[in-house]
Amino acid sequence: MKVNHNFVLRRVGDRSVAVPVGGACRAMQGVVKLNDTAALVWQSLLDGDTEEQTIAKMLAEYDVTDERARAAYHAAVARLAEIGAVTDDA
Repeated sequence: MKVNHNFVLRRVGDRSVAVPVGGACRAMQGVVKLNDTAALVWQSLLDGDTEEQTIAKMLAEYDVTDERARAAYHAAVARLAEIGAVTDDA
């Protein structure tokens, strides 16, 4: 997965939001609030991390099991893909 560069991550106060830019503005109006986990996944994807590297970051950041971190990773990626903010590498 990789971040669609027609979206940017911004901090608004203590919140992270995905903001559509360029062509994405025509398809989607407004912003999407991200929780801390989704923001971590987003940044990790921007860094070019693999799924395993991202999950390792989640395990280091949060007091969760590997299973829960994996579930949270997949949920975040699915939601980001649903709005078009991330795309398949293939």
